[in-house]
Amino acid sequence: MPEFVSVPVPADRVKEVYELLSREPFRPLTARPAVGVGNSEVWTEPLIDRMFIESSSAMRRILLAIAEESPRWVTTNHIGIASGLTVRQVVASLGPFEKRVRGRYAMSSWPFEARQFVDAGIFKYSMSPETAERIVTLTAQVRQHEGGDA
Repeated sequence: MPEFVSVPVPADRVKEVYELLSREPFRPLTARPAVGVGNSEVWTEPLIDRMFIESSSAMRRILLAIAEESPRWVTTNHIGIASGLTVRQVVASLGPFEKRVRGRYAMSSWPFEARQFVDAGIFKYSMSPETAERIVTLTAQVRQHEGGDA
């Protein structure tokens, strides 16, 4: 049986808490083992390019925020600040991104790592230098092409 705790919540926010608790728990794909032949699943450059191009502006900014700190681990809060999004918007962008990664690209892991730091109650994200370099390059190309923000 799960352990329960009492958390004081302002009366006008109780409905939000219930809505949050009724959702499927957030579990990053990278917390699961990769599936496929010999766990050799790899994000190739063409797949990274496609993923980036098909991403929303918010998701592109999230990817860039992680890439700019590569290979360091960054928190959701840091990503939000760096991308001009709230923490809630960052988390809300990761759900649809996870579905797209799994469904459209047939990958069982994100193009970056996500780890839960249970003691601190937070998730942190990191990207390989190679993937980060590609994301930074793609961002610059999109900005040049569009003449503004990616």
